[in-house]
This record gives sequence, structure tokens and C-alpha cells, in this order.
Amino acid sequence: MLPVLVFAFCVAQPLLDVAAYWQGQLAFRTPLTTLLRFACFAGSVGIGFLLSDRKWAYFALAGILGAFAVLRSVALIEFGYSFPAEDLLNLIQFYMLPIYTLSFCTITRKNPRAVRAVCAGFFADLLIVGAVMILSRLTGTDPFTYPNKQLGVQGWFLMGNPQSAILSMLVPVSMGWALTRWEDKVLPVAAVALAGELALYFLATRLSCMAMAACGIGVAVCLLIIDRTRWRQSAAIGLVTVVMIALLPIGPMVENQSRQADNYDLKQAAFDEIAMPDDGTADEHTRIERLVEAYKLYVPGLVTKFGGERTLKAYNYSSNVDVMANRRNMRLTYCRLLMEDSPASARWFGMDITRMKVAGVDLNWRTGEYEEMVTNFDPENDFHAVYYLYGAVGLAMVALFFAYLGGGALFAMFWDFKRYFTVTFAALAIGCCCALAHIVFTASTLRFINTQAYLAPMLAAMWSLSRQELSAKRMRKTKGW
Repeated sequence: MLPVLVFAFCVAQPLLDVAAYWQGQLAFRTPLTTLLRFACFAGSVGIGFLLSDRKWAYFALAGILGAFAVLRSVALIEFGYSFPAEDLLNLIQFYMLPIYTLSFCTITRKNPRAVRAVCAGFFADLLIVGAVMILSRLTGTDPFTYPNKQLGVQGWFLMGNPQSAILSMLVPVSMGWALTRWEDKVLPVAAVALAGELALYFLATRLSCMAMAACGIGVAVCLLIIDRTRWRQSAAIGLVTVVMIALLPIGPMVENQSRQADNYDLKQAAFDEIAMPDDGTADEHTRIERLVEAYKLYVPGLVTKFGGERTLKAYNYSSNVDVMANRRNMRLTYCRLLMEDSPASARWFGMDITRMKVAGVDLNWRTGEYEEMVTNFDPENDFHAVYYLYGAVGLAMVALFFAYLGGGALFAMFWDFKRYFTVTFAALAIGCCCALAHIVFTASTLRFINTQAYLAPMLAAMWSLSRQELSAKRMRKTKGW
């Protein structure tokens, strides 16, 4: 029964993502999908707690998270807590990943077949996501990964970044499941690899294309290390990956980069027209004034919040639009300046998320037009966001969390390589590495409830395999999953 529930949990996730997308498109003002996600969360935690024979671990985790919440609240009150409810909600979402993961660690440890259920569920999720991407394209309802350029196939999902992280986890695990399901067949394995890599290719983010190459090459190499007699399957996955990499120059990701470079040239010309005096005789004060006017065009939120002089200094008086128009860099610069204005306690426990919003004129990246809006400077990089929102203590907690799960799994693998380094373990490890890449280089992985619902069971499954003596023979006995 437990593996069935785990499989159902996994399959529900992309369906909830699609429902959330259409709820937004049809302007249904109801928290239905959010409530269903929290029901999945509460159900998972409840089952894990009831099954656990180490309930002290749940109480210990609750104590650690509760103590951090109290200490952080005290630190924020020192500077002024502008809107505690929004910040508290963001903190709860941040807490959900370790709680989710602990619950799935219990579930997969209690029933080893739950690991296979996670892998089978991820394979089903890949099929659902692929079908949704195709349907959205055929029906002309695809929102595009890059709406202003109409590039990339996003499907009926809310944002490209979390979808890139999700697919990067689904693809290697699905390949691993296919390799254990069809141990002596090449075509089904090649078909799964092709389907997964096509989804990553057409999603067209830089990280999704990176993951496409990493997943294909990683799984092919690991399979060859584990069992050289399966070289045909390894070669098939490798061939699919090489072909997909060869197609990158004509794909939507490279096209987006090319258009972005052309757009930067136009922006640079507009910047130079404002910032550079025609005759070259302007004094220093006039030059600074013109630079400030030009900066208002590309980093208006920073100029509004911190003033022109300080913004210029933060960018080292740069006239390079590539630096200023990079929104990820803009957000990090904003947070760095905001941290400088905060008390010392902010470096330990972070800042209130509401302080990262600025009202004023800014560029709407979806329409390409300047509009009156509230700009959110919440960092796009999860790794940086953890520091700016939760401080050095929060960052240390995240580092210990991943070090315990990932480090423990790797230690077990090196301790007894032949026993623990299985196809399933390798696939899960590759998926975790892709997730970590998204955490470091982009957003929407650690703090989004939909991505957490994939990351938590995957981390738990990898950890569980490192704690159980699951030989290849025992894994085959659970082949039904």
C-alpha cells in the first residue's frame, strides 16, 4: 500500500502544476491547488511520523526550526518587521523541504519498494510533462519559456526556472528506472532518453540544456562502470545525447542567446546616447549626472531605493549594459546594498522579504515595456537568497542538510562501491546534482513547494539506498515498481 501512495503522490505533482497554471489563466480566485499541495505535504508528514520508530528526529527538527524562527523574528524586530505574515509564509515554504525529506526518509526506509515507487512516479511524471508540452504547442496555448521572444516550449506550467529544475530531476531518474525495467533492451531505454532530452531541449533554458548533456552522459558513463556488458544501452543513451548536443546551435536556447546579444547592442547604443557627451568636453559633475539618467533606464529600482551616486558606485561606474541589464546581477546588487544598510544581526539571520520590493517604473520582462509596478528584488539564485533572507545561520543549516544526505550517501558508496553504486543510485545522484546546479545558479528550487515535492523524495530515495543493503537481486524483486 505504501508504494502505491508514494507513486500516487508523485503522479499528482505535475497535475497540480497544470491545475495551478489554468487557475491563474482563468482568474479563479481560489486557493484550491495550494490547499491540495499542503494536503499532500501534511499527509506525507503524518504518514512518516506515524511509521517512524525514531520520532525524536521529528521533534528535534521541529525544535531546531522553531528556535531559528524565534531568533530570526527577534533579529528582524530590531530593524522593524514591516509585514510579518508574508515573511512568515516564505519561511514556512523554506522549512517544508527538510520536513518533507525527513518524512520520505522514513517511508523509503520502512518499505524499500517505495524507492522504486519514486522512480516509477518520476517516469510517469516525465510522460505527463511531455504530453502537456506537446498539447500546449498543438493547441496554441503554450505561454513560451521566453514570452517576449516567443521561444521555448514551457507547457502549461507557471515558470521556466522551476520547470527546468523539475525536468532536470525527472530525466535521469526516468532513465534509471527504464534501465532497471528493461535490463536487456535498447530501444525502450533510448526512447526514454530521447523523450527526456527533447523536453529539456525545447524548454530551452541554459540550465535545462546543461542538464540534458549532463544527464545523458552521466547515466551512460555510470551504466558502463556498473556493468560493461550493457554497453549497447550505454551507447544508445550516449548517441541520443550527442545528437541532441549537436542540435543545440539551431535550437531555441541558442536563438534566445543570440537575440539577447542583439538586444544588448541596442540597449548599449541607447545608454551611450544618454550617458556619453557628444563633444567629450563635459565636466565630471555633468558626466555623473548623465550616468545617473542612463542608470534610471536600466536599474530604476536601485536608483529609487539607494540613489544615483550609490548605485553608480555599486556598479563601479560601469557603462557596460551587459552588466546592468542582467536582472540576476541587478537583484544580487540590490540585496548586497540592502544588507549594508541592515544591522549586524541581518548577517546572521537574514532580512525581511518585504524589504526587497520597490514601487516605481521598471521593465516588465514579459512585455518588454516600462510600467508602474512593484519590482521584487528577491534574488534569483537560491543559494544567495538563503543568505540574504536567512543569514549565515540559515545558509549553514542548508549546507548541513545537504552534507548529511548527500555526503552520507557518497560515503556509503565509496565504502562499498559494488553494493551501493547501482543504476538507481547513480540516476538519483545525477538528479540531485542537477538540482544543486539549479539551486546555485537560478531560483525556484529550494523555496517553491512544487519543486520541493520532487526534490524531497529524490533525496530521501538516494539516502535510503545508502542505508540499505539493496543488492541488484533484491532490486529486481521489486521490479513491479
